Amino acid sequence: MDFIPDYDIARKDVYRTVFCTYSSAYIVTNEYLPAAMNCMPKNCENALVVAASGDHPLFCSLSGAKNVDTFDISYNAKCMMDMKVAALNSLNYLEYTRFLTDLYNASLRITNVKHLDTVLSNLNKTERDYIYALKDYPIFARKSAPLYSMSLLKESEYYKLREHITKPYNFIMSDICKLGKKLTKSYDFMHLSNVFDYVRGADYENVILSLMEHVKPGGRIVTQFFVEGNDQIFGFYMAELVKKYKNWDFDKKVINFNEYAYFKNGICVLERSR
Repeated sequence: MDFIPDYDIARKDVYRTVFCTYSSAYIVTNEYLPAAMNCMPKNCENALVVAASGDHPLFCSLSGAKNVDTFDISYNAKCMMDMKVAALNSLNYLEYTRFLTDLYNASLRITNVKHLDTVLSNLNKTERDYIYALKDYPIFARKSAPLYSMSLLKESEYYKLREHITKPYNFIMSDICKLGKKLTKSYDFMHLSNVFDYVRGADYENVILSLMEHVKPGGRIVTQFFVEGNDQIFGFYMAELVKKYKNWDFDKKVINFNEYAYFKNGICVLERSR
């Protein structure tokens, strides 16, 4: 059964500081996605990524994944992701960047955003009605300016994606701790970006074990951390975990963002060897 949003709950919960069903969604990511996508195995058939701002699945497709499933605890993240796919198929690149920039600059009220009606006309009725109903609430967060994003699609990438992405990504509404129980297929690549920053260290093993069951031989679980130091904690747990499971290998690396190197991004890679 499809999720039906509750407008009254959404109007309250969008202001909560903890992640929930109606948490504000980023308009663009504040992460450097190419670093993680470089860890994708060749000939990736099935991939799983967080929906977030919608940039994660787009970059996953851009990097060669044939089928991309997404997950998120927030319905607003699904809306933002589906808006980007709708924009991809209805706007040119200049209009797309204008749309994201206007959405970022709109503060609360988004009805004056240029191209909004065009984009929303390509969404399903449930999402379209929800976004219009919540037009005066911060369902899309002004966290990172689109034109300064480290992972804004380039024009050539935008048109390359347009040839392949013609419908919304499959979406699983779930937090990371319950995700494993909701998966029904095996994956070559899982990109779990920033989600383990909000998991207790003591729960790392149980969550990872529930996901490892859904990784193909040769497949990888790639975690990315925004909070420096959390990758060290997670890395310790994963190094201990692979000692128990001999068919898994572990690698940890720290990525500098070149000209954006005001912080480091820790990436941990678990690979199923057989």
